[in-house]
Amino acid sequence: MHHKAIAAPVGRAWGHLPLGKSRVETLCHLMAAMVYARMVNLSHLASEMPSCAQIALSYRRLQRFIQYVRLDPS
Repeated sequence: MHHKAIAAPVGRAWGHLPLGKSRVETLCHLMAAMVYARMVNLSHLASEMPSCAQIALSYRRLQRFIQYVRLDPS
């Protein structure tokens, strides 16, 4: 999965969500990884994220996102 694959969703979602750009990017990476991996296991999703960082760092990034970001259900 390439960074270009989430460029359009990030651009569209950034103005509509009360999140910073890095959080919106993480959300888009998370959704794309769930579709690509067809599962919601964070360790598998972290391995699908396009990053130069180690998988453990991507895993922790996803954990922090889920822990701290609260989105309005509507």
